[in-house]
Amino acid sequence: MPEDTPTRLPSIPRRKAFPIAALILWFMALFSSGCGGFHRAWNQQQVSNSAVNHRQETSIAGAWTGHWESTANGHHGALRCLITAKENHRYQAWYHAKYLKWFSYSYKVEMVVDPLDPLLTFHGQADLGALAGGEYQYKGSVSNQVFRATYQARKDHGIFQMERPGKK
Repeated sequence: MPEDTPTRLPSIPRRKAFPIAALILWFMALFSSGCGGFHRAWNQQQVSNSAVNHRQETSIAGAWTGHWESTANGHHGALRCLITAKENHRYQAWYHAKYLKWFSYSYKVEMVVDPLDPLLTFHGQADLGALAGGEYQYKGSVSNQVFRATYQARKDHGIFQMERPGKK
C-alpha cells in the first residue's frame, strides 16, 4: 500500500449501528428510570421529617438510609428508601439502590406489617423483572429505629440495613 493512502479504520455497518445504539439507550433508560422522581420525593421527605420526627419512633413510615449486600456474590451498595403508609397494615417501600457505584435502580414494593408485633415485622414479595433478578421475597423488622431485612430470589439473597437519615 502506498504511504500517501490514508489508513481507514473499519466501521460498523449502518444496519448494525442502529440496534447497538438502541440497546445502549435502553440500558441507560433502565438504570436511570425513576431516579429523578425518587430524588425529588426524598428531598421533600427530608423537609417534612423535621416536622414529624417524634412520630417516626413508632412508625415504619418515612425516610431510611443505609446499604444492601448480596450474600450470594458479595455485591453491595448504598440504599435509600421512602416508606408510605397505605391501609390495612400495608406500606409502600420505594427503594433507590446503588450498584457498582455508577448504576442506580429504583423500584417500589408493598410491605405487610404485623400490627401486633412491637418489632414492626414485615414481609412481602415483588417481581422486579428478569434483568433485576425476577421475583424476590423479603422479610424484616424495625427495632430501635434500625431497619433490617433479608431478601431471597432464585439466584440471589442478601440483606438490607438502614436507619433514619441523620441518626448517629
